[in-house]
Amino acid sequence: MADSVVSFLLENLTQLLTQESKLLLGVKGQVRSLKNELSLINLFLQKTEGKRQDELVKEVVSQIRDVVYEAEDVIDTYIITVAEHRRRSKLRKLIHSCDRAITFHEFASKIERIKIIYKEINDNRSKYGIEIAESSGGDAEAEGILHRRRKHVEEDQVVGFSHDAEVLVKELMEGSSQRNVVSIIGMGGLGKTTLARKIYNNNDVKNYFNFRGWVYVSQEYRIRELLLEILKGLITLPRLVMFRAELKEELLHELKATYSLNEEKWQGREILDLKLIKEMNDEEFIEAWSKFLQSIKVEDDCTDKKEKKRIKDLKILLSGFMQDFYKKNGVKLQDMTEDELKSVLLESLKDKRYLIVMDDIWNIEVWNEVSTAFPNNSNRSRILITTRIKEVSLLARSVNNSVLPIPPYELPLLEEDKSWELFSKKVFWDGTCPPELETLGRQLVKSCHGLPLAIVVLGGLLACKEKTPRIWSNYIGHVNSYLTENRSSCIDILALSYNHLPRHLKPCFLYFGIYPEDFEIPVRQLIRLWIAEGFIGQIGDRNIEDVAEEYLEELINRSLIQVATKRLDGGVKTCRIHDLLRDLCISESSKEKFLEVHSNVNLSPIGKSRRIFINYGNHPYISSSPCKPSNSRSIIVFRGVVEHECPVDESYMELLCKSNKLVRVVELGNMGICCLIPKSIEKLVLLTYLSITSGKLQVSLDSICNLRNLETLDVRNSTIKTKCLPKGIWKLKKLRHLYLDGPTYLPITDNEAGLPNLQVLTGISLNYDKTESLFAQARFPNLRKLGFYGLHVPQPESLVLTLSSIHPLRHLSLASSTDFEAS
Repeated sequence: MADSVVSFLLENLTQLLTQESKLLLGVKGQVRSLKNELSLINLFLQKTEGKRQDELVKEVVSQIRDVVYEAEDVIDTYIITVAEHRRRSKLRKLIHSCDRAITFHEFASKIERIKIIYKEINDNRSKYGIEIAESSGGDAEAEGILHRRRKHVEEDQVVGFSHDAEVLVKELMEGSSQRNVVSIIGMGGLGKTTLARKIYNNNDVKNYFNFRGWVYVSQEYRIRELLLEILKGLITLPRLVMFRAELKEELLHELKATYSLNEEKWQGREILDLKLIKEMNDEEFIEAWSKFLQSIKVEDDCTDKKEKKRIKDLKILLSGFMQDFYKKNGVKLQDMTEDELKSVLLESLKDKRYLIVMDDIWNIEVWNEVSTAFPNNSNRSRILITTRIKEVSLLARSVNNSVLPIPPYELPLLEEDKSWELFSKKVFWDGTCPPELETLGRQLVKSCHGLPLAIVVLGGLLACKEKTPRIWSNYIGHVNSYLTENRSSCIDILALSYNHLPRHLKPCFLYFGIYPEDFEIPVRQLIRLWIAEGFIGQIGDRNIEDVAEEYLEELINRSLIQVATKRLDGGVKTCRIHDLLRDLCISESSKEKFLEVHSNVNLSPIGKSRRIFINYGNHPYISSSPCKPSNSRSIIVFRGVVEHECPVDESYMELLCKSNKLVRVVELGNMGICCLIPKSIEKLVLLTYLSITSGKLQVSLDSICNLRNLETLDVRNSTIKTKCLPKGIWKLKKLRHLYLDGPTYLPITDNEAGLPNLQVLTGISLNYDKTESLFAQARFPNLRKLGFYGLHVPQPESLVLTLSSIHPLRHLSLASSTDFEAS
């Protein structure tokens, strides 16, 4: 993803220029120039955020992404090369002058090449008139198209809303007399709009409220248009009353000129039945007038002549007449300013019990702007909002502090029976599935995981197919891929949530694609990976883990991620992502060359993706892959079921280290092979995250202690050759998370070496002399979580007093040899 890579690369270049200036002797000017170019690229990406639907913009962004990736490779390769020279030098300080000159020359040449390529892209951008204006209608137009599609997909057939509607209607009609807000929240495709429409058209609701208005908001809203939309059905009534006599005479004249009309029947009737046309928009006025004219036999005259076309002509006549009359006598809303429109709306609603539906709100600003035009007239007026973002509903309901707020209504996924009922209604005209298809049908429906949008789209697809077991069996196991391919009605609607994410959240969301389907994701692991990947920027002096946790909460509040379990302190312990949203992550990531997910044995070759994720035993894959240099920054192997033991293979990790020198993240789960972590791992100088949780991997920590950029080291469940950490562990000043396979002893040193950034330390033995003194000497000033192995504490009071000096400490665990479990 170009946006996140540029931000990360800019941060790296800034650190290079300030902290590692000695590395840049001879090329400092080129690096500074590249940094300036990247700053302009960053500006371009920010300004085109709302134009990514434009094909030309897409192409330019794609080209920029490739250039940025290449720049990242050049910088990282240079850092690695200098580090290798340093390691070979006897004094570890001097680089051989000849080698240094070659390195600098190559580096400078590559930077100049990148700048030339970017200049060509920039020239082409200007040539084809691609502007970087702040706003554009591209995404707004695309969203409008999707809204019209969604009206077709989110149809009245959606089932399971009877109870939901009953609850919400009660909340609208009961409670405080003060104006209040009722909100429906949930992920895209749950049927929020459908439920709101069902409530809006409920007869009790119609009779209860004097005025009802509906406005579709969206991300690309304009306050003026929203106000005009509400006023369209409201402002005509008081104006028409003023012109009742003129309206009657002009309509009579038009009708006499077109139809034979019995004037006696006309006399004595009021042309405007206010009760009949109350709160109707223009189209409903015309329908009401048609019914009224039928009562005085105008339409009967047409039908007597068997000219049914004349009935349609009558409606056209009425429509044109109304438009002309409004143009001549109506309020000219289009000429009003935004503030004047608010005043008119406020005045028009002040004596009414009103219901305003604001459908699809994406941020609280639109509510803050429009709500000032909704009077609090103490007659139980209500605003019903639908949103995917929980924070919007919470903020909107808290405007009036004197009113007890109504909790947001979180729309759940459909239960199995309701999912089946919806599917059956969509596929079969009578809603009844033949017995021979029911087993297959239920399997297919189960793949939708209760998402109404997915069920409706799948049902629409199968409704057009031959209804036989042979045809339906072709879809078993492939439902998500069919829904993904049918972008016009499913994935693109879900993609709205992704498209509208702030830039800093997009890579975090796409990263969920690495996890297998239906996987319960450990939040602590996820946060460590986000940090290692560079997705979480430092904000002032705030703890970066806390920032990452807030990012996750934002994704949850936007209904993209589901909470699975919570910690005792109320934080999220594990979470889930809907399979369709996971597919969206993988689809978008593939386009951005952001990540590749391999989940079957018949693998295609590794592409140019920055991140490779493997969800099965990967030994045959890496062992059979040619040892070509890879630009991947992450290699993650999740635990899988290992069907058979593999022989000892010493070349496995050697191959991994040799072909992935630019890697930053390595996560090795249950690999099913026996091998030793080689000394060559110390060449992975960019490595920030190393997790080896397979008992078949033998870990020698001496080489790992040379990885100066390491932030996370997790060797739980692996085989550590020694139970005492080497003294080199104190060199890892950037280390934030250290998970050990206890009991493991900390090395004792005479100096005051410490790990100033360490947040988590688990698996440390208490049964070792002077261990307690390490904590007393403030070696770990920022420690938040500490896990001891071994319950034998000679002086527990002393230990408690020592640990109390570590003020950030939040979590302390003690485990014996029989029940130790790293957490």
